[in-house]
Amino acid sequence: MIAKIIKSILIFVCSYIALKTIHYLLKKLFKITKFDERYENTLCSVLSSITYYIIFVLSLILVLREFEIIDATKFGTLVTGASIVGLIAGVAAQSILKDIFNGFFILFEKQLQVGDFVVINEEFRGTVEEIGLRSLGLRDWDLRRITVSNGSITSIRNYSKNKMRVVVHVRVCYEEDPMKVMNSLEEVCDIMNEKYKDYTISPSSGDKKKSFKVYGVTDIEDNPVGAKYTMTGVVQSYKYFSALRETKLQILLVFKKNDVHIAYPTHINILHHEKNIEEL
Repeated sequence: MIAKIIKSILIFVCSYIALKTIHYLLKKLFKITKFDERYENTLCSVLSSITYYIIFVLSLILVLREFEIIDATKFGTLVTGASIVGLIAGVAAQSILKDIFNGFFILFEKQLQVGDFVVINEEFRGTVEEIGLRSLGLRDWDLRRITVSNGSITSIRNYSKNKMRVVVHVRVCYEEDPMKVMNSLEEVCDIMNEKYKDYTISPSSGDKKKSFKVYGVTDIEDNPVGAKYTMTGVVQSYKYFSALRETKLQILLVFKKNDVHIAYPTHINILHHEKNIEEL
């Protein structure tokens, strides 16, 4: 029995070393390839996950064989691909197979890659750190690790697909001259197009039009405090949040310089309980 335990420990130690060696070789291999960096990280993550499951299953079979739980005469059959899949399907729950198949299609269709900023199921938001056969790992703004099973993914909003449109709304008092507001927003667009031109992309291939532009007045009915003006711009996807923040900052700076007042509520409703009113 002691010999079997020692052999089992050696099997797991060798498996661990083999796993680390394969991960190291994969990283070295992708360093000499000419793939896109995010694509390399995605492939490395997936292959590492597959390697982990294969080595784990083989190690488990070898240990079970040592304890004669598996008949040695059938070992050759068990290590074939079909038998491994059958073993996993028999032991694991049906949801595991769903995770694996859904993960395969996510990778095959390139819906996301390692390094993409995504929103999963309109609930989980963060940067993709790892993609595995069963799940993917996100890191949110608070640096918390979020793990989502592939089978539960019903929608993916990807903020890292080449280009995105920045849409900024601002409400301005009705008393302000609309043309003065429009001219101020045009000034903001000029700043964004010139000072931050490395952020921007032409609206279409070969189009020489500027990226940031004033869309116009988009609401004068829904809010009593002021009219809503909208400006848009097409930017590099990885610059989206930076461009959004900078656009809002430039609006505040230009409006302050041009003495344009952003709308805000000018009245306060005070409600008293009947008991308090009687006391007064």
